[in-house]
Amino acid sequence: MHFRAVVLFAFLFYFFDANAQASKPILNFDYQNVGKKLSYFEDTAANLSIDQIKAKDHEGKFVPGKQDILNFGNTSSAFWVKIEHLADYAGQNYLIVDAPNIEHIDCYFSLANNTIRHLKTGSLSYPEKDVIIESNFVFKLPLEKEFRPGPIYLRLETRNIMLVPIKLATPDAIMKGKAVKDRIEYIYVGVLISLLLFNLFLFFSLKDITYLFYTMYVLTLSAYLLIYIRGYGFLFGDHVRILFSYHPHVFLSLSMVASLLFCRKFLNLEQTVPFMVTVYKLLGVIAIILFITSMIGYKSLSASIAQVMTVSLSLVVWISGIIAYRRGHEPAKWYIIAWFFIWLTVGIVTLSLGGVIPNTEFTVQLVPIGSTIELLLLSFALGDRYKIIIQKEQDLRDENLMLVQNQNQQLETLVQKRTALLSTTIGELESSNSVKNKLFSIIAHDLRSPLNSLMSILSLNDTDALTMEDIQYMLRENKKNIETIYNTLNNLLYWAKSQMSGITTDPSSFDLKALIEELMLVYTPLMKKKGIVPKIKMDGLFPVFADENQIRLVLRNLIDNAIKFTPKEEQIVLTLKHHTNSVDVCVSNSISNNATMDFATVPDLSSLKATYGTENEKGVGLGLHLCKEYIQSNGGQLLIAPSDGEISFSFKLPQSAVEAA
Repeated sequence: MHFRAVVLFAFLFYFFDANAQASKPILNFDYQNVGKKLSYFEDTAANLSIDQIKAKDHEGKFVPGKQDILNFGNTSSAFWVKIEHLADYAGQNYLIVDAPNIEHIDCYFSLANNTIRHLKTGSLSYPEKDVIIESNFVFKLPLEKEFRPGPIYLRLETRNIMLVPIKLATPDAIMKGKAVKDRIEYIYVGVLISLLLFNLFLFFSLKDITYLFYTMYVLTLSAYLLIYIRGYGFLFGDHVRILFSYHPHVFLSLSMVASLLFCRKFLNLEQTVPFMVTVYKLLGVIAIILFITSMIGYKSLSASIAQVMTVSLSLVVWISGIIAYRRGHEPAKWYIIAWFFIWLTVGIVTLSLGGVIPNTEFTVQLVPIGSTIELLLLSFALGDRYKIIIQKEQDLRDENLMLVQNQNQQLETLVQKRTALLSTTIGELESSNSVKNKLFSIIAHDLRSPLNSLMSILSLNDTDALTMEDIQYMLRENKKNIETIYNTLNNLLYWAKSQMSGITTDPSSFDLKALIEELMLVYTPLMKKKGIVPKIKMDGLFPVFADENQIRLVLRNLIDNAIKFTPKEEQIVLTLKHHTNSVDVCVSNSISNNATMDFATVPDLSSLKATYGTENEKGVGLGLHLCKEYIQSNGGQLLIAPSDGEISFSFKLPQSAVEAA
């Protein structure tokens, strides 16, 4: 019985003691973030009064905070934060909203005389009594005897990302907390100023615009970090601070443009990674858009663009640095490390702003610290670049010295090479001149004789010395000479064109069978006159892809030669055959004696000479030379196959553009 009484007494003591502990205040004034110990309510319309908010509080609408630093994102809503259960509330204490860029902050608390005290501040407000505006917002709380127990309500509203570190502190705690914070900030401020001045000096000394772009980047990024992110705009006065708060991302957009100019110049992007130039230009356009939206005052839109751009830009310039380094741009080593660091920093901060990872004092300080380290590493990259340039200049001087020492030997070798080249060129010119002289000599002889004969006929006709029968007889006898003149002139014109402008092939699809049938209408009467029997072997359609005019000239010359050298009462065979992806063309004819023909030099210009057919038809061999060149320009090769009493000229043509390619 006594044992049960003891147990019951112990249980009751524990129960009432636990309730007493639960009712004790849970917040201390030790300058620590208290987001997890607070609760908040989202006023989506941003129009609720303090009385309406108290009613919402009584209805249990407030939500407990989940992180030490509250993150409400980029929204147009107003947020009400409730602070209650203050511990150790004695003496003068302070409520700190440790963020410099929240536009509107209203603080409500109840006084002992049953009135509500309303303190108002924000980045767009001027200072008022009991509110200190520096790099944060500090509310002076009433003394314990003036304060009526109850919650403190904070109303927060901004057109930007709302990251809210809330602290409670005594004067001593504020001094200790600010001392640690200030030491960190003094370090990176000192580094930024040093980098700015040092690289500005290098620009004026070296006249290298890369250092100017880097200096612009340091200046604009530092201004954004110090004036907006860290809130040091108050040092320039309230008017300037409020102006910066209306247009917060102006310096960020300028720093993006400066960084793109610096990276493009540093990496020598047009030579190392040319396909990235377009991406850089696109990012530059978006940075200008960010500048315009920030100047107009669209802070929420500017904040969204800034979040996307900081991640995208750092990733793009980092990747371009990797590619440039792999392609031999050695100074990009420190550059890659610098941008990887800032890319990682921006990625962590973006994830924290998106609520993926918790917001802490570390993530809040990460952007200025990470940016400072990035700028320092980029300065190392510039130093490495300068060292490599100096080394290359030294190597160039050494190389020039070696060139001077070996000058005589190199000049002698150069003279020998040029002498040999000149000798070769002279030989080629002499050979070409010899060919042309021989060609025009033969052409002049073969053209002059038939023309003289025609002139004689015309002279006799002018003197009425010939009858009509005589004229008709002489014209029939000279018809072969006229045909020779026509064919020779035609080949000469094509050859001259190829010599002046080169062989230009304009391929198209056409039916080779139809072309041969058209030519046979011209040549069949000539064959019948000589008693030659044409034999055509081409069944079906034969589409080819080639230059129709050039192939027409080839076939005309081959058929004309066949008629010229085929004895009477013999045959000429034209054959078309389908191959896998081509059409085989063959023109063969009987010959009287192939022992006197040098087939290896038939299409060679250097061996041109007058030739005669079975009935003394004259030729110079230029036609076969043109056949060889035109067939080659259409993707084929002229093959000459002599046999006992017969000779064949054959070549292939592609069936379509795919095979021709």
